[in-house]
Amino acid sequence: MRGITAVFRREWSAAVTSPVAWVATVLAVLGLHAAFFFLGFPVGDRALPSFWVGRTASLDALFAWIPVFFAVLAPALTMASWAEERRAGTDEILLTLPVKTRALVAGKWLAAWVLLGAITTVAVLPVAFAVDSVGPLDWGTVWGGLIGAWMFAAAAVALGLAASALAREELVAFLLSAALLFGLWSAGLFVRVLPGHLAEVAWYASPSLHFLDSGARGVIDARDACYFLLFVLAGLSVNAAVVEGRRYG
Repeated sequence: MRGITAVFRREWSAAVTSPVAWVATVLAVLGLHAAFFFLGFPVGDRALPSFWVGRTASLDALFAWIPVFFAVLAPALTMASWAEERRAGTDEILLTLPVKTRALVAGKWLAAWVLLGAITTVAVLPVAFAVDSVGPLDWGTVWGGLIGAWMFAAAAVALGLAASALAREELVAFLLSAALLFGLWSAGLFVRVLPGHLAEVAWYASPSLHFLDSGARGVIDARDACYFLLFVLAGLSVNAAVVEGRRYG
């Protein structure tokens, strides 16, 4: 536990002082707010009007954009985690420390997850208060949506860290994890028009659908919670296997 805490502090400090992370965060949050107030969610059969057009005290359109928000922000926050260590050669020093591989991986994941979850909370709550000032907002749905978003964030970060561990360059890590997250999101758009078996595969594979079908509606489903837990464990296992191979390679 001490090793995880030490790595968490190191990664947290690096993340909150990174100009790249700050720029990506500001742009992503501004884009999320602009989409909610002026664009709505015009994609697929889940299309929703913008707040000013729909004039409904609901954050449905905001939560509908969360998968896209994570597909941009999670890779931006995780791309340097391992790729930069390899490029700078500091991974060799890190791997010689008396810290187990799983502690290194867990510490990096925890720091990125807390940061992404905090950014998401800060992005959602001001909009919620603004909407509530216009009409009665169902705060149960808001809190349920945030809990679901935190679970989704855990999975997105685990995937981003695995991509960073596999890549030698930050840009490659960003593009790889963003492509995977966008691919999983876009697969969910076609789930209703796919044949039965393919539709089931798309639903089970897409973290976006697990979030949109429960957390985004204010419902915490145990099956979706188990899905995100397994997704995180799979991502961290890949991460640990790659790093462990480098330690003894």
